[in-house]
Amino acid sequence: MEKNYFLAKWLNGEITEETLKEHVSEEEIRAYKKIISATNQLEAPSYNAQESLEKIKKTHAKTAVKKLKFTKYFYRIAAVFAVLITSYYFISTKDTSYTTNLAEKITFELPDQSEVHLNADSKITFNAKNWKKNRTLNLKGEAYFRVKKGNKFTVNSDLGSVQVLGTKFNVIERDQYFEVNCYEGLVSVTSKIETVKVPAGSSYKILNKVSQFSKNTSEIMPAWLQNSSSFKSMPYKYVVKELERQYNISIEYDVKYENNLFTGSFIHSNLELALQAISIPLNLKYEIISDKKVYLKLDEN
Repeated sequence: MEKNYFLAKWLNGEITEETLKEHVSEEEIRAYKKIISATNQLEAPSYNAQESLEKIKKTHAKTAVKKLKFTKYFYRIAAVFAVLITSYYFISTKDTSYTTNLAEKITFELPDQSEVHLNADSKITFNAKNWKKNRTLNLKGEAYFRVKKGNKFTVNSDLGSVQVLGTKFNVIERDQYFEVNCYEGLVSVTSKIETVKVPAGSSYKILNKVSQFSKNTSEIMPAWLQNSSSFKSMPYKYVVKELERQYNISIEYDVKYENNLFTGSFIHSNLELALQAISIPLNLKYEIISDKKVYLKLDEN
């Protein structure tokens, strides 16, 4: 009711839009502006009372015709308002999305001031309008969350979901690889395999439908927030794919290496150093074909 009161005063020109923003969200104001804009384009039917009275006097039969015309206008206007109301509902329930490209990272806040760091080639969607009641979002890729305490907070992905009340954690969901690292508090992870609790300093991983629980007490945040990527006993194909993602390049190599386990890291700020980091441990050497293509092959020297 309070919002309606201030909206009415704003529509009447009694308060400024800045004052209105103290009581109504900017998203709702934008939606109302769209409704007002569409309504202003409607043309009300012209009506001359004296002329109509004269016509009524001349013939009673035409009264019924006038009523039918008024009814036609009434239904036309009602139909327009129905469309406007439907449009407002669509606008207010439309999901908000954040997407990163290759070699791109972003940071943004959710409506409750929870903080999200989105890694390269990733996407998050959520309903901002209903956020206070339902703190749920969908993730494709990788993201690190600093969640404000409050109602249940849920991150859904194709391979599993994570639920918390307020904590710091990282989620990866890529090509049959799902991993949750908890850095503060406690998270609950549900997958097609099981439901587990992951406390601070621990991680839960599913790789090719096999789950693994481990402790990472030395880590205080994911490596990618410090512009590097770190791996522990990961198939080589995931390491190469991550380097491609961070540098927006294509890497060709012999498929016989793709399931070799790799432990190590590479930085995101120097391509040649990164290529050395992933090639030397497997006795490979790299050749930069162009600014978008690299070839890895066995080092026979």
